[in-house]
Amino acid sequence: MLCCKLLQNEAKTWKGCVIFTIIVFVAFSIGLTTGYMVIKFNTIFDGIESPNNVIEAMRTSCSATSVETDTGKVYLERFLERQDKMFSCIHSSEECWNYGLPRTYLVNHLNDKKIEIDGKLDDEAWNEVPWSEPFADIRSTIYGKPIYDTKFKMRWDNDNLYIGVYLQENNLWATNDVHDSAIYSENSLEILLGIDGFSFNYKQIDINVLGTILDLLMFKSPYETSFESASDLSWNSTSNYSVHFEGTLNTPGDIDKFWSVEMALPFQRLSEGSQRVHDAPIEDEVWPTMLGRSQPNITVRNGKYEKGPSFYWKWWSWQPCDAFNMHLQHRWGLIQFKHNIHDNEFKFPQWHIYKALFEVHDALEKYKAVSEFYTYTIEALDVPPYLLSRACVDIPDILIRGSDFNITVNSMLISGMSAHIRSDRYVTFH
Repeated sequence: MLCCKLLQNEAKTWKGCVIFTIIVFVAFSIGLTTGYMVIKFNTIFDGIESPNNVIEAMRTSCSATSVETDTGKVYLERFLERQDKMFSCIHSSEECWNYGLPRTYLVNHLNDKKIEIDGKLDDEAWNEVPWSEPFADIRSTIYGKPIYDTKFKMRWDNDNLYIGVYLQENNLWATNDVHDSAIYSENSLEILLGIDGFSFNYKQIDINVLGTILDLLMFKSPYETSFESASDLSWNSTSNYSVHFEGTLNTPGDIDKFWSVEMALPFQRLSEGSQRVHDAPIEDEVWPTMLGRSQPNITVRNGKYEKGPSFYWKWWSWQPCDAFNMHLQHRWGLIQFKHNIHDNEFKFPQWHIYKALFEVHDALEKYKAVSEFYTYTIEALDVPPYLLSRACVDIPDILIRGSDFNITVNSMLISGMSAHIRSDRYVTFH
C-alpha cells in the first residue's frame, strides 16, 4: 500500500510539472507575439505619422554598415539630404507656395537715397539693408563652410540695380585685364540675373579684383548647347562699377584682407534681348538670381602666384545647387523688388507651379540620360511623391516639341511631331 501511494504521488508531481511547463511556454509565446505586434504596429504608425523616421532609420542603418571615412560620411549626408528633399511631406495647401523654396533676398528701393560707386559699401543706403546669407559650397552646405566669407547687398531705383559684394581673401590675385576675357578662370565674382524670370535670355557679369569685366547675354544654358551658340558677347552692361581692396595685389608673402565690388547696372541694358514689357521691375517682381565665386587653387613659384591643378578648384555660391554648375537656372536663389523698406515678407505664390515643372524637367532629363529617350508616362519618372499626389498642383502637361528636330519618346523616333508627357490615361500625339 505504501509503495502504491508513493507511485501515485510521484505521478501527480510529474503531471504537475508538465502542465506547469506547458502553461509557462504558452504564456511566453503569447507575450513574445504581443510584443512583436506592438513593435510592428508602432513602426508602421510612426512611419505614417512621422516620415522623418524613415530618414532616421536609413541614417542608423547606413551608419552601422558604412565605412567611417570622411568620404563615406559626406556621401551618406548627401544621400540622406536628397532623400529628405524627395520624401518630405506637404500637410496643407498653404505650405505649397514655399515648399522647397531656395534662398531669397529682398531688394529695397533707394527712395531718393544715393550710392557712391567707389567699391567701399559704406553709404547709408547700404547700412540700412541686411547682408545676404554667406556663400556656401556650390554643391551643398554639407561640404562645410568656405574658408573665406562672401556676401552681398542689393538696392534699386527706377534706373539701376545696385549690387555690393564683400569677398574675404588672404591672397589677392588676378591677371586677366582684357574685357570679355575668361575672368571665371581666375579668382572672380560671377553674377547671373534672370531678367525674364525662369527662362532664357539671362545676363552674366563677371569681375575680378583688377576691375576687369566679362558681360554677356545667355540665350540658354551653355550645358544644352555650345557656349558660342548659347551666348552673345557683343552685349555690354555699360555698368558703373568700382573695386576696393585691402591688401597687396599679386604680392605673395603677406596676408591680405578682402576685396569688395559696387555695381550700378542699368535696367535698360539688362532688358536688352529679353521679352520684358518694361525695363524697371514692378513691385514684388521676382528674378531668379545666382551669385558665385570661383576660387582656383594657387601656389607661389619664383615669388609669383600661379594657378594650381583644376582638381582643387573651389566654387562658392549664394544658393547651393547640387553641382559644379552656375547655369542651372531652376536651382538659383530668388530676389524680390520692394519699394517699402519695412515690408520684410517674401511672397511668391507661383513658386510651387515652377517647382512642379522643374521636378518633371529634371526627371525627364534623368530618364533620358539612362535610357537615351524620353517617356510620356509620368509614373515612370523619378518625381517626388507629393507631385503625383496632386497636393499642390495637378500633374503638369509637358509638351516636347519635335517640329524642328527629331525626338525619341519611349524608344519611338518622332520626326516633326510633338508628344505630351502626361499620365498613362492621357497620352496624346499631334
